[in-house]
Amino acid sequence: MSKKFPVHWLEEIANKLSEKNTSEITLATGKTPSGHIHIGILREIIICDALRRIFEENNKKVNSLLFLDDLDAAKRFPEYIDSTFQKEHRGKPFSLIPCPFKECNCESYGHHFGNELISTFIDFGIKNRVIWTHKLYRTKEMQEKIKISLENNKKIKKILRKYILPTLDDERKKEFIEMQKTWMPVMVICEKCNKIQSRNKDGSIKPNRVLTYDAVKENVTYICPACNHKDEISIYSGKLKLNWRIDWPAKWALFKTACEPAGKDHCVKGGSYDTGLELCQKIFGYEGPVKVAYEWLRLGDRDMKTSKGIVFIPRKYLEIADPALYRMLILRTNPMKHISLRLEEIPQYYDYYDRMERIYYNLERGETKEEKDFYDYMYPLTIINGISAKKPERMSLKLLIFLSQIQDILSIEKLYEKARSVMKYENPEAAITIEKFEFILNRTKNWIEEFKLLIENEKDERLKRNMLQKVTIFTILKNIDKNILKNKLNPDQIKGFNLLRKYLLENQEIEAESIQNKIFTIAKEDLKISPKKMFEGIYLIIIGKKFGPRLGPFLSLLDKNWLLDRLDIN
Repeated sequence: MSKKFPVHWLEEIANKLSEKNTSEITLATGKTPSGHIHIGILREIIICDALRRIFEENNKKVNSLLFLDDLDAAKRFPEYIDSTFQKEHRGKPFSLIPCPFKECNCESYGHHFGNELISTFIDFGIKNRVIWTHKLYRTKEMQEKIKISLENNKKIKKILRKYILPTLDDERKKEFIEMQKTWMPVMVICEKCNKIQSRNKDGSIKPNRVLTYDAVKENVTYICPACNHKDEISIYSGKLKLNWRIDWPAKWALFKTACEPAGKDHCVKGGSYDTGLELCQKIFGYEGPVKVAYEWLRLGDRDMKTSKGIVFIPRKYLEIADPALYRMLILRTNPMKHISLRLEEIPQYYDYYDRMERIYYNLERGETKEEKDFYDYMYPLTIINGISAKKPERMSLKLLIFLSQIQDILSIEKLYEKARSVMKYENPEAAITIEKFEFILNRTKNWIEEFKLLIENEKDERLKRNMLQKVTIFTILKNIDKNILKNKLNPDQIKGFNLLRKYLLENQEIEAESIQNKIFTIAKEDLKISPKKMFEGIYLIIIGKKFGPRLGPFLSLLDKNWLLDRLDIN
C-alpha cells in the first residue's frame, strides 16, 4: 500500500492503520436496534468490510465486529409500534422487551430488528462477527471495565467537563455542574421492573444511575426512578451498563479497536469521539482507534432515522437492485461527502458500474491513469462473490426493464430465450441460468414499481418529465380498449395492421430493423399515409398510448403468436 498519493481514499485509511504495526486489525461498527434499521448504517459497515478485504488480501489477521447495542434503553419507539406496547416497555433495554410482532415469536425486540439487518449481510458480501451488547455485559472482561469506571469516576467527570462545558450556554452549564455532583458513569437495570430509565412529565429522561459504590463489597446501590425500587447489587450481576460516552471507549479498549467509523455529529472537534479517545487513553489505558468520520446517507432528499421510523431498509434495497451497486456507491464517495440514494438513478448506477468493470478488465480505456488506478483499486471491493478471470456476462438493464414489463404475455422460458438471443454471449457457458434470470427480472420489475410510485408522488411536472425520459414505462393491454377501436383508429391503420400481420406470417425469423423498415414501407408505399400514424396505431393497440419504446425492437421481443393475434383486427 502506497504511503504517497493514495489512489483511493480507503488506501489512506489503510495506511494509517498499518502504521499501528499490530499483529491483527480490529474494525468495529455499532447500531442500536430501536426499529427497522435503515440502509445508511451500511455506509460504515461497508467501509469496514472493504478495509477487511484489503488487509486480508495482504495476509493480515482481521477482526471485523458489529456491536448491536440491545442493552440501550427504549427512549422512544417508531410510530409503527403499538401505542400500548410502547407505554408498557418504554425505558427497558431492547434486549428485555419482547418482539412486538405476535406472529414472530423471536427472542426480543432487539433481536427482531437486529436480525433483520444481519440477514442481508451475505447478499451484500459483508463478513463480520456480531456482538450483542446484553451478552457482552455478562462477561467478566466488560464487568471489569465497569469496575474501572466506578473507581475512576472523578477522572471521568473531569474529562467530560473538559469537552461538554464549552458546548453549553450559561444556564445549561449550571445544570451540568449541579448534575455532576452526584453523577456516576454506570446505570442499573431494575430487578423489579426491568427498566434502566424513566421519562419525567416534562419529557426529559431520568436514568437509573448508580447512587453509591462499595469498592470492598464490589456492590452498587440504586433507586429506580420508574418504580422506586431500592436495592444493592453486585457489579458482576450483568444488570449494569456504562453510560454511552464511557461504553464506547470501554469497548475500544477491550477489543483493541483499530478503526471505528462514526457519523459526522460524533466526530466534530471536541465531540463525543474525541471525548472517547481521551477516556480510552486515560481511564482504560488504550490509545484508541483511528477516527473515520462520515456524512449521512439520505434517501433522495430525506434524512432517515431508525427511531422515528423514517427508513429504507437493506432488505428493501435487495428487492430492487444489485447489492454490488450499493457497495460501489459507498466506496466511490469520500466518506465526508453526503450520499443521496436516489431510486430513480438506479440506471445511472448500473451504467457507472458497467464502465468501471469494462475499464478494470481492459475492455475500455480510462480517461486518465488516475481513473484507471481508482477503478482497479475499487472494483474488487464491490464484488459480492469473488472476482472472475473474465468480465462477467451481464444483461443490460434496458433489456431487463423491457422484458420485465412483458412478463404477463410471455412465459419465463420464452423471456429467457429472447434475452439470450439479444445478448449474443461471447461465451455461452458463462451465460446466466434461467433461475438467475428470473430472479433479476423480478428484481427489475420491483424497481419499476418503485419508480412508478416516485412518478406518482412527484409534484414538480418538470422533474416528472425528466424522470420519464430516462426510463420507458409501459403496460401491455390485456385486451384492446373498445374506445381505441371505435374512436382512435382509422381504416388505413387497421389495413396496415393486416399488412404487417401478413409480413410476419410469411417470414419465420424477423429482426428488429426489418420490422421497423417494413412499417415505414407499409405506411409510405402501401397506404400513402404518414409513418407516424402507423406507429401511433400499433402503440395504441398494444400499450394504449400513442408512443412507447422504439417499435422495431419492441415488436421483435414480443411473442410472435401473441402479436399476430393482437394485429388481427377486423
